Amino acid sequence: MKLRGWVLAGAVVAPCFGFETAQAQTRVSFASGVDYSTGDYGGSTDTELVSIPLAARISIGTWSFRASVPLLSVTGPADVSDEEAGGGGTARTGTETGLGDTTLSVTRAFRNIGDSDFFIDVTGRVRAPTGDEERGLGVGVVDYTAQAQAGVLTRRASAYATLGRRFLGDPDAGLDRQDGWLAAIGGWVRAGEKTRVGASYTWRNATYDSLDDPSELGGFVSYRASDAVRVSFNLGAGLSDSSPDFRAGLRFTFEPDLSSGHD
Repeated sequence: MKLRGWVLAGAVVAPCFGFETAQAQTRVSFASGVDYSTGDYGGSTDTELVSIPLAARISIGTWSFRASVPLLSVTGPADVSDEEAGGGGTARTGTETGLGDTTLSVTRAFRNIGDSDFFIDVTGRVRAPTGDEERGLGVGVVDYTAQAQAGVLTRRASAYATLGRRFLGDPDAGLDRQDGWLAAIGGWVRAGEKTRVGASYTWRNATYDSLDDPSELGGFVSYRASDAVRVSFNLGAGLSDSSPDFRAGLRFTFEPDLSSGHD
């Protein structure tokens, strides 16, 4: 069985956390934390996944470049080499730990379109096979995703919709993986000067024809602890057998002030 990944969910939600203008200066940020999920994925035994994401992003004006790789620990029969339950894979009887696949992405932001609060973000993403395929920590091939996110963004609230397409490689052995669509809707509102709360719904076509399409409801609370540090907590629940029954995550983001020491 395959286990739904966290990278995609994070990439869908992440653009909604910040407020940037087209005149933004160069910014860098680093993020890490811990994510946990569990589910039986239509089987008789639960699989538990603990993921420690390691991510870095640089934004130069309206362009953003992001790289991330997770440290994974998975216990149970499901295989984290893909993003959902099912489709074959490693028959795991214990716990496997190691780095997963690396995700690289580039986003072009179009903000304040027509002098309004409307925005469009266009993202291209590549998933590189850095995880150990034999241990079920990587899929062993390169995947591509193209997506666009459109919505309204103000300093008090945001609402968005995402539509994208995945282009999946096929491993040398195993079932054929199918290209497919993905979609999401969500938003957030300020609950104070430093706090935001939000919710989202995500869906996509299954990687394999025989499986249910993964779908999930999620929510988050984000708190800015200082000018440089943001802390967020998220919860989610799957709505199909191809999604985890439950997930939770804690994320820390550090954004240093690059203007320090400059006139």
